[in-house]
Amino acid sequence: MFYKYMFYKIKETKTTDLKYIAIQVLYLTTFGLASLAKWRPIGIPEGFIDRFGETWLGTLPGGLFLPYYTIAVSETLIFAFFLLSIGRLEWVKSSDKMYLRLGLILSLFVFVILAFGLRLVGDFGGTANTFFYFGVTLFALYICEKDRSTSQIE
Repeated sequence: MFYKYMFYKIKETKTTDLKYIAIQVLYLTTFGLASLAKWRPIGIPEGFIDRFGETWLGTLPGGLFLPYYTIAVSETLIFAFFLLSIGRLEWVKSSDKMYLRLGLILSLFVFVILAFGLRLVGDFGGTANTFFYFGVTLFALYICEKDRSTSQIE
């Protein structure tokens, strides 16, 4: 019964729905690889310590543990949201796209955190790139919300 439902949903996919698959795969690879790099090997990398250890982040109780693992956990959670989004077939127009939207919203906050950190250490080029990522993510969220509002009207 479940397979018939899934097959029906996949069969319902239109060419215009493929944009959601592209969004899901892009963020899956981006945050999947980023989170994997944060967890292997275990511990805060020397490069992160060298870059942020002399900032006020290094003076926090526990040092750089909280900033580093906030990013690592957030990126892993974003990856999980996009994985759930694909598993729930959220690319189909009639689906709710809850996990897709959650992943995009959390991505916005992670990009803010990353931009702040890069600005803190004077990496202005990296900060500019992060603004670009933020903008593209905001546009992807706009597409999801726009399609959501038009599907509620119909």
